[in-house]
Amino acid sequence: PSLETFMLYVQWGDHMEQESLLGNSSHDLRQMPGHLHRNIKDVQIIGFCSAKSIVELTCHMLENAKSLGCLTLSTCFKGENSCSDGEYDICLPMSRDMIMEAHKALLVVERYILGKVPSTVELKVIEPCSRCNALEI
Repeated sequence: PSLETFMLYVQWGDHMEQESLLGNSSHDLRQMPGHLHRNIKDVQIIGFCSAKSIVELTCHMLENAKSLGCLTLSTCFKGENSCSDGEYDICLPMSRDMIMEAHKALLVVERYILGKVPSTVELKVIEPCSRCNALEI
């Protein structure tokens, strides 16, 4: 098949147990060598989080999708969550746990993803709106 766009919506909630890369002593990421994806040009992961399996999938796409032109990682769990672009003046609210996970996901992007992005790939990282979903400590 000649799949050109791959979109993954990650469902995350209180009931989901995930093996996060943050706070984990073992950071060995699994690899699937030899599985090339020659036609994928656009990868979008909505609900990108610090789960090891999601990071492994992202790294796999970066290393094996030879036609990749754009990688979008949205740490918002309902897609783009930007109040300035929408018809409303406030974003959909996120729970404290979801905001904390979004911040963990941003750290994971920094540590595990940025160094693997080829110069030919545009990386877009969408984070929660800091005005509507600020993390209060």
